[in-house]
Amino acid sequence: MKYPLWAGRYGGVDVDDEVEELDHVTRCPSCNTRQAHEILKEKQLKNDAGVDYLLRCEGCSNIHTVIFRSKKPVLVKFTLSDGADSIPYEIEVDDDEIFVLGDEFEANDLLWRITRLETDGDAKPRVLEAGKVKRVWATRIDLARIKRTFSDGDISFSDTIEVEPEKMFSCGTIVKHRGETWRIRALHSGTARTLTGKMEARNIRRIFLHRPPTPEEIAERKKLERGNWKGQDFPGREEHQAKWHGDNDG
Repeated sequence: MKYPLWAGRYGGVDVDDEVEELDHVTRCPSCNTRQAHEILKEKQLKNDAGVDYLLRCEGCSNIHTVIFRSKKPVLVKFTLSDGADSIPYEIEVDDDEIFVLGDEFEANDLLWRITRLETDGDAKPRVLEAGKVKRVWATRIDLARIKRTFSDGDISFSDTIEVEPEKMFSCGTIVKHRGETWRIRALHSGTARTLTGKMEARNIRRIFLHRPPTPEEIAERKKLERGNWKGQDFPGREEHQAKWHGDNDG
C-alpha cells in the first residue's frame, strides 16, 4: 500500500506533504528519519473518517502509531473587491486548508489577493484554517485602479484610470487628458509621497497632476526674473528704459 500524502491532526505522526514513491515509508519519531515500516495493525474508522496504523520502524525497531484522517470539505465565503464593486463568492476547500494574508488565487478567471481574514471574534489573524474562517476578503490585483487629481490654479477635478499593475509612472511625465496637457507632480502610495521619483501602478493610490505653464507664461516668468536680477526692479525703471531707448534711437 501507499500512505496518503497527508496525516491527521489528532495524534500519531504527521506524514510530510510530498510525493512518496516508496511503499510503507513514513517518518519515524524515534530515529527522526524517513524509513520503511512494517504494518502491525490497521484500523479503519467508521464513516470513512480515516485509518489508524500501528507500525514498526525497520531502521530502529521503534513501534509507533500513524493516524490518517479524511479531509472534510467546507464552504468558505469570500468578498471579492473589484474597484467599487464587491462580489460575493464561495469556494469549497478541505477543512485543513490554510489561508494567509497576502496569498494570491484565481477566481472568475481573475487574480485576487487576500487582504483580511474574518472570524467570529475581534481578532485579526494573519493565518487561519478554513474551518475557522467566517469570511475571506480579497482585492483584484491583475488590474490596477488609480485615482488622479488634476489642478489648475483654484480649479481641480478627479478621475480614475485602469492600467496593468506593472506599469511605471514617473514624476514630471507629460500626460494628455481631454485634449489638454498635464504634468505629473506627485505620486502617492497611501503611506508616502514622492515629487521626483517613480512608482509601479500596483503601489499607487493617487496621482497628482498640474497644468504646465504655456510658452507665453514661461516667457513672462523669464522676463520678470531678468527684471529682478541684481536689484534691477526699482521705482521709475520703465520710464528710465523708455528714455534710454529714445536717446539711442535719436
